This record gives sequence, structure tokens and C-alpha cells, in this order.
Amino acid sequence: MKPLQHAQISQKNYGGKWQDYIEVHNFLDSSKATCAHFKHRFLLHHAEGIELGVRILGETLTNSENKIIETRRLLTDHLIEDVGRIVSVEDWARDLLPDENNSFYNLLAKKHRQIEGDEVTGENELFGVFNLSEKDRAAVKNFLAFPLENSTHPAALLISHNSFAVFLAERIFGSALVKDNASQKQLIAVREVFERVIFLRMKAVYSPAEIVARTASQEWMRGADTGKAQAKKKRLAND
Repeated sequence: MKPLQHAQISQKNYGGKWQDYIEVHNFLDSSKATCAHFKHRFLLHHAEGIELGVRILGETLTNSENKIIETRRLLTDHLIEDVGRIVSVEDWARDLLPDENNSFYNLLAKKHRQIEGDEVTGENELFGVFNLSEKDRAAVKNFLAFPLENSTHPAALLISHNSFAVFLAERIFGSALVKDNASQKQLIAVREVFERVIFLRMKAVYSPAEIVARTASQEWMRGADTGKAQAKKKRLAND
């Protein structure tokens, strides 16, 4: 389903015009610009992606009928319309890399242990070169860790350690961070910070297309469960 169709459904459900909702639905589908495969959804189509959307877009929007609509509600509707249920990062990670004997799984498991244990060689030194405040340093690490809050699967790293996530970070942090304790106001590009940290940790900045090519697929990812969800909704409405 395209963002326009999602927006038209939102118009039907909440009133106003479809244009009131298109930005919200464009956000969740923005990952398709990086990869046309249906698995582009692993980047944002999950509960954690909804929370990221709320952080970027705000808690609510006011439609053209002056009604206040929760952004989280719109994003949740979109997710259910696309995959039939509210899935999580853990769901994606488990089904993208189900085989623990897979070499990519084992590579990510090693990286996961290093990151969680704060054992990435050279990371503290790299942050020292950036000369960021403790607050900004923590914010960078927290953004990269958001998929790990509810998932211990190694593939969860792929949600935030990729080229698309760098641009998401820019939407949150802006184009630049200010270096700490500088005699003059010095800036460093947010994109540079995230690209270099991700590369140091992963030894690559994977594109979504590379991740799609190296992982498995399940039918629910393409929306096979949406029919079941619609049937259940109709059944409940008729009870």
C-alpha cells in the first residue's frame, strides 16, 4: 500500500483531508527510497519505529477540521494495514536471521557483544576526537542502541547500524553538533559522527539493499497477514 492510500484511509477514519496525514505515512515508507524490496520495512515498520516517528514528527497533529490526532495512532494504523499486526524489532531480527549457524549471524553476534560490553576498540578515542559533550555522546549512543532495548537478537543491530539510519539521526539531531570546550564555536556534521561510529563498530556502513540481500524472508513481511487482520476487524464489528 502506498502512502497516499494510507492517508486516504486516515481521512476516512479521522476526517479532514488526506493531505493532513501524508507526511506521517511518507515517514514510515521513507525507507523504500533506499531499497524497493518489501523488506525495506525492517527499518521502520515496527513498534520501535513508531516511537521514532513520534519523536521526529511530534505527539499529535491537527487536521483541517481542527481535530487533534495522535501521531502514534496513525503510525500504528499504517503498520497494521501493511503487515497485519504490531510487530517489533525482535520479530524482524528473529525472522531476518533465524539460523544461528549463519556466518552473518555470528558476525553480528560478535559485534553485539562488543557494543553491549562497551568493548569496541577505539570508540572512546573516536568520541574524544569528536570532542562532544557527555550529553551529546550519550545521545549518539542511545540512538544507536534503540533497537536493542527490547531485543537481544544480534540482527537488531542492523536496524540502527546502516546508511539509512544515519539520515534518520540527522532528522533528530539536525545537521551539526557543537564541539565541547572549544575556544570558538566549532561544528561537526552529525552525518560524519554516525558514519564513523557505525563503521568503527561494524567495519562497514551497510546499505539497506545489502542487508536485504544477506537476510531471510517471511511471508508476513510482504503483508500476508493483513487479510486475517481485516477479517478479524469485520468480525468484531459485527459482534
